Amino acid sequence: MTSGSTEDQALLERVRAGNEPAFESLFQKYYPGLLRYGKMLLPYPTDEAEEAVFDVFAKLWIQRHNIHLHISLASFLYKAVKNRTHDYYRKKNMVSVVLVEAENEPEQTYQIPDQQLQFKELTQGIEKLIALLPERTQMVFRMNRYDGLTYQEIANLLNISVNSVKTHMYRAIKFLKDAYLSARASGQC
Repeated sequence: MTSGSTEDQALLERVRAGNEPAFESLFQKYYPGLLRYGKMLLPYPTDEAEEAVFDVFAKLWIQRHNIHLHISLASFLYKAVKNRTHDYYRKKNMVSVVLVEAENEPEQTYQIPDQQLQFKELTQGIEKLIALLPERTQMVFRMNRYDGLTYQEIANLLNISVNSVKTHMYRAIKFLKDAYLSARASGQC
């Protein structure tokens, strides 16, 4: 079990006990990634992705006493959003279309102003590079690195093979590494 899933388990136990700050922590941690994923699954323009994510968290809170997970919390939440978007299509009698609208919401954890500025500049540079990746590769990279999903969980959620996930991750990491080394060699970094 990874430290992220251990942390999630501890938060989930506190949520089961009715601890609202723990619920808020889970919401803050997973909301950006779940919203990106929901927007990928739903047609643009619609605010249904946001409603889907809110519904998932509302049900999590309402049914908190009955939730016993056999998968990671992240995987559970992503599957719940996926199911909620399928409900949207069933209600509308529509065929699913995949669209992506990425959101960049990096977290800042440094407290010293100079470090905060450096971190912000670095994060913005990385986000610009990530935005240059193909949409599916961006999604796979963000789901793994930002949301902590395993390759198998990503494969299941996106209906692709684990090897496809590995290929997307390899391409993303190679691109980011090459771009970093190139910027460093030219003195931009």
